Amino acid sequence: CRSSRELWTILLGRSALREPAQIAAELNKHWQRLLEGLSYYKPPSTTSAEKIKADKDVAAPLKELGLRVSKFLGLDEEQSVQLLQSYLQEDYRGTRDSLKTVLQDERQSQALMLKLADYYYEERICILRCVLHLLTYFQDERHPYTAQYFQCVEKLDKELVPNYRKQFEALYKAEAPTWETHGNLMTERQVSRWFVQCLREQSMLLEVIFLYYAYFEMAPEELLAFAKMFKEQGFGTRQTNRHLVDESMDHLVDRIGYFSALILVEGMEIDSLHERALDDRTEEHKLANNQHIHQEMDNQLLQLGNVSHHAPVLLAWALLRHTINPEESASIIRRMGSTAIQLNVFQYLTKLLRSLSSGGKNCTASTACMCIYGLLSFVLTSLELHTLGNQQDIIDAACEVLAASSIPQLFWKTEPTAGLGIILDSVCGMFPHLLTPLLQLLQALVSDKSTAKKVYSFLDKMSFYIELYKHKPPDVISHEDGTLWRRQAPKLLYPLGLGQTNLRIPQGTVGQVMLDDRAYLVRWEYSYSSWTLFTCEIEMLLHVVSTADVIQHCQRVKPIIDLVHKVISTDVSIADCLLPITSRIYMLLQRLTTVISPPVDVIASCVNCLTVLAARMPAKVWTDLHHTGFLPFVANPLSSMNHMISAEGMNAGGYGNLLMSMEQPQGEYSVTISFLNLVTTLVRGQLGSTQNQGLVPCIVFVLKEMLPNYHKWRYNSHGVREKIGCLILQLIHAILNLCPEMDPHSSNAPSLQSLCIFSLANTEAGQAVINIMGIGVDTIDMVMASQSSSDESQGQGQLLIQTVKLAFSVTNNVIRLKPLASVVSPLEQALTQHGAHGNNLIAVLAKYIYHKHDPALPRLAIQLLKRLATVAPMSVYACLGSDAAAIRDAFLTHLQSKIEDMRIKVMILEFLTVAVETQPGLIELFLNLEVKDGSDGSK
Repeated sequence: CRSSRELWTILLGRSALREPAQIAAELNKHWQRLLEGLSYYKPPSTTSAEKIKADKDVAAPLKELGLRVSKFLGLDEEQSVQLLQSYLQEDYRGTRDSLKTVLQDERQSQALMLKLADYYYEERICILRCVLHLLTYFQDERHPYTAQYFQCVEKLDKELVPNYRKQFEALYKAEAPTWETHGNLMTERQVSRWFVQCLREQSMLLEVIFLYYAYFEMAPEELLAFAKMFKEQGFGTRQTNRHLVDESMDHLVDRIGYFSALILVEGMEIDSLHERALDDRTEEHKLANNQHIHQEMDNQLLQLGNVSHHAPVLLAWALLRHTINPEESASIIRRMGSTAIQLNVFQYLTKLLRSLSSGGKNCTASTACMCIYGLLSFVLTSLELHTLGNQQDIIDAACEVLAASSIPQLFWKTEPTAGLGIILDSVCGMFPHLLTPLLQLLQALVSDKSTAKKVYSFLDKMSFYIELYKHKPPDVISHEDGTLWRRQAPKLLYPLGLGQTNLRIPQGTVGQVMLDDRAYLVRWEYSYSSWTLFTCEIEMLLHVVSTADVIQHCQRVKPIIDLVHKVISTDVSIADCLLPITSRIYMLLQRLTTVISPPVDVIASCVNCLTVLAARMPAKVWTDLHHTGFLPFVANPLSSMNHMISAEGMNAGGYGNLLMSMEQPQGEYSVTISFLNLVTTLVRGQLGSTQNQGLVPCIVFVLKEMLPNYHKWRYNSHGVREKIGCLILQLIHAILNLCPEMDPHSSNAPSLQSLCIFSLANTEAGQAVINIMGIGVDTIDMVMASQSSSDESQGQGQLLIQTVKLAFSVTNNVIRLKPLASVVSPLEQALTQHGAHGNNLIAVLAKYIYHKHDPALPRLAIQLLKRLATVAPMSVYACLGSDAAAIRDAFLTHLQSKIEDMRIKVMILEFLTVAVETQPGLIELFLNLEVKDGSDGSK
């Protein structure tokens, strides 16, 4: 019988079964399990227990343990034994012999049961992951298994949601296990672990239901049933076991609330109502002529308390009632609408979307964006903007919605007077008096080349210029009632600007005047290009850089640079039109890094822009950047390797000083992240030899100052340390992968590649890479298990896996490329030294065979083992110590598995081929396969 994890691996296309027909066969065999969901796992029963006791094929010790597991997990006896067998097959890290000892020893069997509980929880989650995966891709033409997924979803169709809804109810009403009911292993800690799982399953069940309704219609009765259920459950807050909630679980409770709100809004089908309202066909909407549902829903929603999750539901329902029959219950509609605004509905929507996309782009987040886009568009079309509360909140929410790549394209196709066009029009009405709101919105409206060009031309042709005056200036005449002004003299808008980069409002220009809080807001009818205006703003900042106005002016320039970055990184051909801006970035960098407390966020934005330009013209960017003193540099050319490594006479440059004086003390590293991206881009740009020599100080700085120390720096936010580690390794990886002719070096000075190889082999930089490889399979599993998102391919754990993979690859390349030497380098020594208790690196590397999430990780680990077995005079067998036999079994299990990824099998066989020549002890272990004793009952 397939475990759910195996099924999940197969569906992802990570196994040996990759043919569409094989995928179809798996789904045909197991679709029933997906339909049952969590209720595939049954509670204990006497008949099941009797069956197990009577089963002759299962060894007595396994039966006994299986029955204990059944009590501990509250799981059917037969399924408990099956679970135990598949755990021993897939996840057990001992040998068959050691299992006998474990079963006889109480303490060890308890430890095994706790591991089994984790395995069981993961199995349950994997069923839901499979269904989410099907719902994500069954209509996606680009996916190779679309047809197979589609057939399966058709089978699940009608019963999936009722089943999952029952399971959701059962979970939030479930009584927590106790030691009386589940045995003395059920300690407080295990109860807490059970409850985290319970919340996680609730949020995933709702995620499945939400995705389902994005494709299929929700009947009015179902909408009402969900509203009743979520109200009763307090949108996640009224758990039977809410006394067990601690702050580490808050994110899961929030997630349940987010999906509850989304399911109700999705079920109201606001976008189809919007379409019909435009053609006066509202009576065709599924909820149009349904008095009973209207009254029932009113009753349910009016009883909701003041919880933020209620806000979008109240807003959507008020809008729906207002559109379908406005006169019927005006007071109720008003009450719901104003409650939603008081609950800060737009702030809430921003928070919801940020939370769902925190791990990266995924189907759930983009579906939520579509759902909320429908709601926002209709709200803005139907209601007056000034009644909706703080406008910045609406802009923030709109920007989050636009993060789904398909929505900006939709936006540019809609009428400018409807939906989000209204908010765009409103922020244009304050530009350039207020720059940020418009630029923030336009930045979000760039998603591909066509939308980038749209944004470029939109800003290129502005027809109004908004100015604020405290007092009426002398050079205007005002007409009749003072609502129109006419300029009597031309006006230079930037008094400090140079001739070509300036804007001049001509004489005779007319402006409409609005009174705004005892000041005059004037809208001049004047056509200009905002890109010229942005150039003037940057010039202005360069003028005021040494004055007190610098910070205030940076706030105007940062959104400009961010927008330029977004536009050129989406369509680099537009960079040609933006030369007046991009050419000033170098000067800006030079000036801003020398200010007393440099504006790090603006500097990071500047470096990000240069990184995009460097991908296109590395040599030009390098030359212009070289003159700014921003990158680490050296006064006299470096001739020898030792001279380089000692970093004598080297200057950390503007960046290095920023890192030490601002970023490390504050624990924020935006400039470091952009610096590493920039240098990696320059390296990949394959510069000539003199320029590569110029990069040497940067690389020395990374190898000497950053790599050995970055893990000790102070960090304010989660995940940044891992991100920096990953970027440093990416840079080194790029250098080690340069072809020799692409890494030219003059005869006397070493190349970038030899610098990296020498440094990693002989200095503490190498030890830092070893520490990363030594993180080990257990830590990675722990991080993966604590992620809240249902999608494994994103978030903290994925970053960690990526970093460890890079560390393997870098080490492998250093050993491969290192010049032959009579002395063993410190790196090789550290890699192969025997530590006590099997904590040496060889054992850690071998144990990556147990890693389940990314098949490339064990593959790269074995590749490195193969390399070490070739070059280093040591016994792998001795390094593995007491784990040797268990690791041998794991390798053999992988080789025998029908579904294991072929590339891992090939790598294991290559490793054994090398071992035949260099590792006699290990080969003996592999060939000395005792006859399996069938009596222990394990597979």
